[in-house]
Amino acid sequence: MLLTLKQQFKNTPVTISIFVLTVLVFFAEFLIGRGQTDNGSILVAFGAKWGPYIKVYDQYWRLVTPLFLHAGVMHILTNMLTLWFIGPIAEETFGSRKFLGLYLFGGIVGNIMSYLFAPLTVSVGASSALFGMFGGLILYAVQFKHDSRIRAQGTMMGLFVVLNLMSGFFSTGIDMWGHIGGLIGGMMFAVMFGFYGRSGKYPMAWRLTMGVVTVLILALALIAKGGVS
Repeated sequence: MLLTLKQQFKNTPVTISIFVLTVLVFFAEFLIGRGQTDNGSILVAFGAKWGPYIKVYDQYWRLVTPLFLHAGVMHILTNMLTLWFIGPIAEETFGSRKFLGLYLFGGIVGNIMSYLFAPLTVSVGASSALFGMFGGLILYAVQFKHDSRIRAQGTMMGLFVVLNLMSGFFSTGIDMWGHIGGLIGGMMFAVMFGFYGRSGKYPMAWRLTMGVVTVLILALALIAKGGVS
């Protein structure tokens, strides 16, 4: 088992590092919150996305910290299972450095969307980053659709996203803006930076356009009232 984990870390260091960090943070939530990992006040204290604090106190770091926080055992279990099985595919596709960028970029864009359109919702979870990962992998499948294996992989990713979004629309307590924003963010990242090495590079005009869109999104996060008075 130990040798397997060592080999896994060697092959996908970013996936394993994110996994371990997220689990450790959840244990801290559990201990400090005395088991109340789904308590909104405790989550906000840990760094959940909460619009009023971002706007009034300029706590923009709350657009990053929610990626490592989770509300309840089932929440972290489903997200970490997704990361464990799909993360290595994405890390192999993008390379470790770009995969880290993809994960964080998608997650932050998702949290910005949540802040802009659902500012009074307490939001936590790696879902926005995971959707960013799926967005990047879907574009990878589009770029290399001539490869039947990659195309099939992309179809599976796309189906998962569609089913997840559909179920989210009929469920309560799910931050759909974060999911949608993460998906868009992942696709934007893939266009701007490509995949592993220099493979699948998009035209410069596309990359510059996504760069401008990124600046606009960041500007909106800084200046928008986000519905908070």
